[in-house]
Amino acid sequence: MPRNKSSRKKVVQPDQHVQNAAKTLLANIRFMSVDNPYKLISLTSSVPNEGKTFVTASLGQAIATSGKTCLVVECDMRRRSMAGVLGVHAQHGIYSVMSGSLALGQVVVATRTPNLYFLDAEPHIPNPSDILSSKRFGRLLQEMRATYDYVIFDTPPVGTFVDAAVLGTRVDAVFVVVRENYVHREELKNAVEQLQASGSNVAGVVMNFCEGRGSSYYDYYSSYTHGSEAEKDAPAYVPSNNPASTGMSAPLDLSGSGAPAATPTGDQDAKAVAPAPVTASRQGVRQRHAAVPAATPVSAPVAAEGQQVTSSPRQWGGAGKASSPESTAVYERLALEQRARKANGQ
Repeated sequence: MPRNKSSRKKVVQPDQHVQNAAKTLLANIRFMSVDNPYKLISLTSSVPNEGKTFVTASLGQAIATSGKTCLVVECDMRRRSMAGVLGVHAQHGIYSVMSGSLALGQVVVATRTPNLYFLDAEPHIPNPSDILSSKRFGRLLQEMRATYDYVIFDTPPVGTFVDAAVLGTRVDAVFVVVRENYVHREELKNAVEQLQASGSNVAGVVMNFCEGRGSSYYDYYSSYTHGSEAEKDAPAYVPSNNPASTGMSAPLDLSGSGAPAATPTGDQDAKAVAPAPVTASRQGVRQRHAAVPAATPVSAPVAAEGQQVTSSPRQWGGAGKASSPESTAVYERLALEQRARKANGQ
């Protein structure tokens, strides 16, 4: 994920590029397993300070803004920092739920982002790895899976504690956050091998602290969708019955009468040209198709008297009604004049 300009703040407020990267990560996770979606996702890293907590919070916000419910769980019990990143404070945590003193719904707190919830961990919990491998925690995972669309776990680095490897065997997928130009190749290799040896499903890695790429594209896209300054200053189009007054051609006549179509100027005219509603019955479908006018034939150049000349079907390769003898004579005369101009070099 690209660097966040506001990463020094206590509460995560990702900029546009970070949000786009988080949404792309979410889309890739969804495409990884379409038939059996990943609902329980664990994020870890090889060594500390690679930004896994920031990536976890950004991914949770991307899930929540997509309309799905997401629960972020603090499983880095020795170094709790997710509550400060999300800007929330919980009075109870995982241990209260596992001990049976409180229910899951009483402990989970809502964040500032709709659909995003947080489950904290009490400080100074003894033996976190034993808690993560217990049967009570397994029942808690089942309850989380049934309650929320996605559950994301922030776990300690693999090279520091075994908690990530233990939890990795109980979730659907594990993603390793890799800080660019920070972690060594051997450290990353050993972390992935340790997760795979435990039986964890290592679904992929997430690059973090990367230089933003493609910013010019997003600037162009924003300018394209919102319109340029030249478009904002352009004069508005005023309908007129005189095509010469605006330099625009007359409205196309689809009725076959040959008269110019009237430009709608009010609600009545707008209602007159509105298409007929689609009905479910066969009779309504036949009526609607019958109301559609026939296709207008391709027109040849206009004659000197201002009369429109219909082209020959053979000339344009079209099928339809043959031209009248008068129209054919005028067309042949225009063709002769055009060949004469070419012969004279005009």
